[in-house]
Amino acid sequence: MSDSIKNAYNTAGPTYRERYDSIPPRSKDVDLTLGYITNPNPKVVEIGCAYGREAQYILTKTTDYTGIDISHVYVDMANREVAGGQFICADVLDFAFPKNVDAVFAFASLLHSSKEDVAVVLGRVAASLADGGVVFLSLKRRDVYETVVETDDLVSRRFYYYTKQTILDLLPASLTEVFYDEQERTESWFTMILQKQ
Repeated sequence: MSDSIKNAYNTAGPTYRERYDSIPPRSKDVDLTLGYITNPNPKVVEIGCAYGREAQYILTKTTDYTGIDISHVYVDMANREVAGGQFICADVLDFAFPKNVDAVFAFASLLHSSKEDVAVVLGRVAASLADGGVVFLSLKRRDVYETVVETDDLVSRRFYYYTKQTILDLLPASLTEVFYDEQERTESWFTMILQKQ
């Protein structure tokens, strides 16, 4: 991930937290995803854990959680405020995924990554998953894959918009789509669950 994205979240992270902290954790998505696996204490990795909003809920389902984020500001917050998890400041492209992971979550965290980088991430995630393990993706959606630099009152960030087919075209052979849904908020999104066969 680019230095500009890292710098953006290190600079604007505390303000983004204030703006979005009232949004509840995505407990339904966590429950849906974990419903595909049988391990009662699943090994979980979250890509883009930020300050640990989802981690707090995930940690009610497991004691084996690792969250990574490119922003040291967010990771410092998570380490101070969320008990029981392991939080690491790392770029997902450099992170050494552990073996036999049951579930990987990427809640809107790969939307700053090109399809070339997402293909690398999905390949590395697939290699780390246990048989039957799953990965949850949440991405911004448009009719075609494209990238746009968007500027708010704090920083500029590059976003990548995906289609379902773009993601399917990037999948390693061991991953299969088991769930797909579209959402309309202020922008169009989709969620997808992929399972290692």
